[in-house]
Amino acid sequence: MKIFILLITCIFALKAQIIDGVAIKVDGNIITLYEIQEAQKQLGLSKQESIDRIIQEKLKENEIKRLNIKVDDKRLDDEINNIAMNNKITREDLINTLQSQGISFDDYKKELRKHLINRELMQKILQTNSNLTNENDLRQYYDVNKDEFTLPNIIKVTSYVSNSDVELQQFLSNPLILNPNIEVKDEEINIKSLPPQIVSIFLDTPEKKFTPVLNSGNTLIVFFIKEKLGKELIPFDDIKPNVMQKYAEAKENEILNEYFSKIKANTKIEIIRE
Repeated sequence: MKIFILLITCIFALKAQIIDGVAIKVDGNIITLYEIQEAQKQLGLSKQESIDRIIQEKLKENEIKRLNIKVDDKRLDDEINNIAMNNKITREDLINTLQSQGISFDDYKKELRKHLINRELMQKILQTNSNLTNENDLRQYYDVNKDEFTLPNIIKVTSYVSNSDVELQQFLSNPLILNPNIEVKDEEINIKSLPPQIVSIFLDTPEKKFTPVLNSGNTLIVFFIKEKLGKELIPFDDIKPNVMQKYAEAKENEILNEYFSKIKANTKIEIIRE
């Protein structure tokens, strides 16, 4: 019996060493042998590929902290409400759909928060490192994808303005019931008069659909896109921010790899054990 107990003790001690054994340090952040082995099993990668993937994740975590990128609960809830609204379902329907697919709502929120943080990281990388996308690359993308930048001249919308996010979300969950506190206005908007961020939202929102809720200082506003009129290829210089955004979406992995390769070259990486 004592031999059996001793054997079990040794097995657990060995397993603990594998799990807790430090393989690599990345600017003080630890990568364990267990992490590497799990990446190999779950992702089907070689040992070196797993190490490279984990190191990039650690560098990304450091960069997220350095840039102070956070997604608070309100922003996460707003995103969930927008996802439900764009799919013409209620928040409760979304939760039920996830559960029917074996996905817990907490896990869904965790992954969505991670997605939003990564999206903001990408935006900040582009804003602070414009040399990652040179003018020739952007112009070439514009020339090849002119359909993406052939825009309507006029967009007919109905705007809904409120000081209360709760009232606006209630309206969006059931647009047939309009709260008298929500101001409604029909408009014809010249797309050239809009800032680039709003242009992207209007273009990405199909006709007969609502845009996400937008913050306009002290008020909140959502637009119902009624109709998009006319077609015009917008000159490159007038729509360069939109070209950069579309290019970034198409080249996201390539840009991130290049960005983090430069960071990795200046990062202290210690190999503790192979």
